[in-house]
Amino acid sequence: MNGRRVRRRLEFAPGEAHLPRDFGQRLTGIKRRAGLTWEEMAEALGVDDRQLLRWRRGSCPSGGSMLSLIRLAAQLPGGLNELLGHDPCASRRDERSR
Repeated sequence: MNGRRVRRRLEFAPGEAHLPRDFGQRLTGIKRRAGLTWEEMAEALGVDDRQLLRWRRGSCPSGGSMLSLIRLAAQLPGGLNELLGHDPCASRRDERSR
């Protein structure tokens, strides 16, 4: 190499991330995988259980709430795929294994 640092291209540009259309169903899947009631899930995420209902009906979680939701999903086998439709960590693992 010539000493230049190669810039990695971001997979997602800021502002282009969108939740899957069936996010409410995916949220229900995460709840089932975790074996939680809606109240328990709300408590685990640090939100009101009415907020979970709003998310199931199409409202988007805020940044902090989404981070908590992703952290919960990441603890479950296949949870990120269930929640987002893909596992964003899988492509990084694949790159490292090459």
